[in-house]
Amino acid sequence: MTLEKLYKLLEMDGPEDMEYFEQFADLMDMDEDVPFDLFYMALSGVKPENAGELAENYFEDLSNAAPEDENDLVLLLDSLEENLMHLAENIDDADSRRSFAEQLYRFREWYKAPGGAEIDGEKASVFEALLTARTDAIDGGSHDLTFLSTDEFKLDDASYGLGKFSKIDIAAAPDEEDAADGADPENGAENE
Repeated sequence: MTLEKLYKLLEMDGPEDMEYFEQFADLMDMDEDVPFDLFYMALSGVKPENAGELAENYFEDLSNAAPEDENDLVLLLDSLEENLMHLAENIDDADSRRSFAEQLYRFREWYKAPGGAEIDGEKASVFEALLTARTDAIDGGSHDLTFLSTDEFKLDDASYGLGKFSKIDIAAAPDEEDAADGADPENGAENE
């Protein structure tokens, strides 16, 4: 796989073109082996306003496809979605962008790996089992789907930027509400 081939598969000219759900889903779901450096390059130009929305829509779509009794899988997908949404808030920061891409890539590798699920007793990937669940929902099919332990996929501990802090002097002025009520801001007692 080359970067040029990846961009062609995703219908992109460069990383700044990653803006549509279909491109994001294709990157996550494609059968081709995509090394991390190329995966990262495909996401390196995603706009901050798009990153969170793409992740949110993708993981909601997966959660909706999961069978109702697969609580562990849905919890994992929801937690990962939340984690990625937080990282996307600061995606202009190089560390957050890299963490965003790493989380997605680790998930993709786990999700596409054979043996994470079973379809009618046969080993399959989580991706294949969710695809089968979607197909069954559309055409009324009935396959026996088993999602094996989600414990193998661990979420990274995430750190989130809190922005800039400004020093405030809380003792400088009485609380306006207390002053309007006639309260003494020094001792909390009402003035008489």
